[in-house]
Amino acid sequence: MTLAAVTRALSATSVLAIMVCVAQPVWAAPDLIVLNGDVRTVDQSKPKAQAFAVENGRFTAIGSNDEIKALAEAETKVIDAGGKTVTPGFIDGHTHLTSGMDMVTGVDLSYIPDKKTWLEKIKEADARLPKGVWLMGGGWDYTLGEGKLPTKEDLDAVVPDRVVVLRDIDFHSVWVNSKALEVGGVTAKSEVEEGGQVLLNDKGEPSGILLEKAGDLVEKHRPVATDTERREALLQTMKFANSLGITGVNDMSDLAAVHDYAAILAEKKMPLRVWYGFFEGDPKKIAAAVKDRDEVDKVAADSGEQVKKGPMLKLGYTKSVIDGVLSTRTAYMHEDYSDQHGWKGKPFETKEQLAAAIKASNENGFPTAVHAIGDGGVSLVLDAFAEASVPRAQPNRIEHIEVVETKDIQRFKELGVVASMQPNHATGTIGKYITERIGTEREPRAYVWHSMLDAGVPLVFGSDWPTSPLSPLTQINDAVFRESPFGLGDGPWHPEQAVSFDQALHGLTQAGADMTPWGGEIGSISVGKWADFVLINGTLPDPLDRSIRERKVEATYLAGNEVYRQP
Repeated sequence: MTLAAVTRALSATSVLAIMVCVAQPVWAAPDLIVLNGDVRTVDQSKPKAQAFAVENGRFTAIGSNDEIKALAEAETKVIDAGGKTVTPGFIDGHTHLTSGMDMVTGVDLSYIPDKKTWLEKIKEADARLPKGVWLMGGGWDYTLGEGKLPTKEDLDAVVPDRVVVLRDIDFHSVWVNSKALEVGGVTAKSEVEEGGQVLLNDKGEPSGILLEKAGDLVEKHRPVATDTERREALLQTMKFANSLGITGVNDMSDLAAVHDYAAILAEKKMPLRVWYGFFEGDPKKIAAAVKDRDEVDKVAADSGEQVKKGPMLKLGYTKSVIDGVLSTRTAYMHEDYSDQHGWKGKPFETKEQLAAAIKASNENGFPTAVHAIGDGGVSLVLDAFAEASVPRAQPNRIEHIEVVETKDIQRFKELGVVASMQPNHATGTIGKYITERIGTEREPRAYVWHSMLDAGVPLVFGSDWPTSPLSPLTQINDAVFRESPFGLGDGPWHPEQAVSFDQALHGLTQAGADMTPWGGEIGSISVGKWADFVLINGTLPDPLDRSIRERKVEATYLAGNEVYRQP
């Protein structure tokens, strides 16, 4: 380092010197600096800045252009943000990347309102897939177009000789063709697990729609992918997440999938951080998963990536499901559905069964995340947490919470339970079915993000992709404006529950980090944290306006390394 450079660094303001990571010499030249940015740090000690420096994968200084420029040397890479907004890397607090692989490699029907276009895209996918490969994917939403469920005959008309299995936008129903029904041996008399149903047409035959666990009748026959095929699809999906600015996820799927992540990490190819949750309610199997956690930890340590990039993978928590969804009236409510008297849904398991899973999870060092959408389901889960939870390093949490009794909000706070919610789940229902399902009297208790924050309940936002868009910018837009993405309804829906941009950004960055053991290492642009950040392709105004809908991610960085650049 030249004497002049040392002098420049040492002459920086005392404020900047304090901000420099203590693990680095004050005069060390950064590897990378970002200048001229609208930097939203999500760090309360310095919410906004113009510039920052990165060395050895960590943020080492944050301040003004002049302050950061003074640290640079000839070999320092300089990024001129040109006034564009820079945020921490987004952390999705609830997603299913492994479940969404079919959306990336198969067919994606999300946000397409008409069945004609669905069928065209399905036909295109059929034409490019090798013979014998199942056509998977989905994201279809029947409430956007005809308002009635599609049928096997619709699919048979475009793909009669290949198995087609397409999950709906809620991921609680599948649409299949006759070939799939044949492979699964599905008939009107097929037995399914509690909560599942084979819908029948007016002829008394399977219609092609399988609710909840009924989908397993077909999917259990799916040809097993090779390890290479499966991991390549997962890597492709993670890179898709990078393109949306995501550098970390709270992912949830079956236990086996965490070993696919571990294999990718062992090859030093992981482009994002994964806090992994596995679906399991059997106490014995939960205890046995400690061995899997140890195996994954060893792979992570042996890879050496944690030294260079920080925490990358942890088998961290268990996942349970207590009810379904509002759209198909499988969510468990305290009172009858407004449009189906005599029916309020049913819990998928008893409180005792859930409590046993919670206890086994917590005793083995796994916090628990429980899917609960109806107010009855939320109350039941809180009761189970009150009975069975034991101290653990990370918090237990409830996922979705689409309707909740007002008195239960305070119970979240008292029990230390995190509210994990998905903004697009609210906006996606506006003008479609939410009022019909729960009535106007219960509407004020739906998607109560602001009430959770007012009560001091930790609130983490996520996508629940592939049931809603993976894009964090879309989720932020929906959290702030609470408007239908389809132009339905009458403007903002219960805007008193909207949050500010800063609250939404926190919910999709630091809040997701705080669910993990890594909250002190990622989640904000703060000195000493790993340099995960996102460059937006424009400047977000303050206060935020609807121009965010046009914004895309220009570049994504993980530990100071570019993992995505807009073509």
